[in-house]
Amino acid sequence: MLNWDYDLPKNWKPKTDEEWVWFLVRKINHNDLTGIPRKILAKFFPEIKKVLDPGKKVILEYFLNKYKWI
Repeated sequence: MLNWDYDLPKNWKPKTDEEWVWFLVRKINHNDLTGIPRKILAKFFPEIKKVLDPGKKVILEYFLNKYKWI
């Protein structure tokens, strides 16, 4: 099955670092920013920024750097 992620259960949550990287890139690049914890995004952003859409990368960098207190 090529698109196995479409069949994930609604309550599925990433457990490993590799799953988090895949999950974040998939959600961000498909315009679904709901349910992404800021701490998790900040933790994995250095690793995922090279594969993100360039516009989304700039916005997320600004968000993470400007609003460090959130």
